[in-house]
Amino acid sequence: MDSATILRTTTLLGLSSSFLIAGIGFSASHLTLPALYGLPTSASTAAFDILYHRGATALIPFNSLATVLQCTCAYLDPENRTKFIIAAGLLLAPLPWTRYVMMGTIQQLCKLSGDATTREKVGKAQIVSLLRTWTWMNFVRSSMAAAGGLIGVAVVAGKM
Repeated sequence: MDSATILRTTTLLGLSSSFLIAGIGFSASHLTLPALYGLPTSASTAAFDILYHRGATALIPFNSLATVLQCTCAYLDPENRTKFIIAAGLLLAPLPWTRYVMMGTIQQLCKLSGDATTREKVGKAQIVSLLRTWTWMNFVRSSMAAAGGLIGVAVVAGKM
């Protein structure tokens, strides 16, 4: 297999991965979380806890793979190296964004899922506020992956 074939394959896989990651994130923020706002707090926080942990289990390795694919593209395509490195950075950026921006909200919601007394003290309005906060933060996180994919599309479109 020649390097051009490997580049086409890794570019296609990197683009697909970027948009799949973005789509999962956008759907969580647009479809899933708003459905939780009206549920009892025990159900909404429990569902959030499941969503978060399942998402982390799937998306962290997937983000890592997509980043490696973009880095491989950067290595194989010196002409577009900078663009692929930026795309890789955008795919990696959700990890520190989650850790340093989102984690406080995530930890509060996960703690509330297992603590009925604290849930009652905090109240429904504050829990819905936390869910809404996570929703917009997740939109930002998903946009990073989408932007990485769009850079890949721009590279591919420029080669046509």
